[in-house]
Amino acid sequence: MNIAVLIKQVPRTDKIKIDKEKGTLIRKGVESILNPYCEYALEAAVAIKKQIKNTKITVITMGPPSAKAVIRRAVALGADEGVILSDKAFAGSDCRATAYALSCGIKKACGTPDIILCGRQAIDGDTAQVPGETAQMLGIPMIPYITEIVSISERSLTVKSEFDNKELTLSADFPLILTVRKGSNNRRMPSLSDAIRAFSYEPEIMSAQEAGCDPEKLGLSGSPTRVVKIVPVAAKGNCRFFNSSDCAEGLAEIKKMIEKNKE
Repeated sequence: MNIAVLIKQVPRTDKIKIDKEKGTLIRKGVESILNPYCEYALEAAVAIKKQIKNTKITVITMGPPSAKAVIRRAVALGADEGVILSDKAFAGSDCRATAYALSCGIKKACGTPDIILCGRQAIDGDTAQVPGETAQMLGIPMIPYITEIVSISERSLTVKSEFDNKELTLSADFPLILTVRKGSNNRRMPSLSDAIRAFSYEPEIMSAQEAGCDPEKLGLSGSPTRVVKIVPVAAKGNCRFFNSSDCAEGLAEIKKMIEKNKE
């Protein structure tokens, strides 16, 4: 079985800065990590590999050469190979342009994988649009927000998917894209042999031309989305804590505060 896992290097959300003029993230000087939801997707891929013999896992990301760090993290966690789509032509890409580049990279690196796994969203942009747009560009179906792989064979699988406060059991044939909603609460530690291999692993670096991308569909010029305005959110009001052990007394204090604010 051939599995591709789309991963992303993201800045720590508590250190994020924004270029207000361009409406883009300022990544320079901010610590980068493997997107947690992508790690859940990789976890699901490794679980499948344990069930299906002769399974190959390829992780693919789009970003600068420094993304080698997240590729190595993925290899340490069980991926077999990694590819970085890295080119100045990708700079400023929105969700659609990113999905286009990734779809080209997937076809070049993996052909048509049986399964493409993605995290439900990236913690920097939170759009959750790239997996669906990638599926559309590749012309394959997608099942979003899976919480469990119920069963899997070499041709199809059955999963549990959770959205709109409902849990559905869905089945589909390959190829298809899955977005993973959650994973284990405990981070899995790499085996010693995988950690040693990952330490010196050199992923393939693929340019836009090598991936077969149309340059008109990349970067800011290929991105129909525009950030019109960014407004910083300012905290309003004060938070008060009532530590009274008497519930009635605490409620009376809250009532007084509400009445005072009405004046």
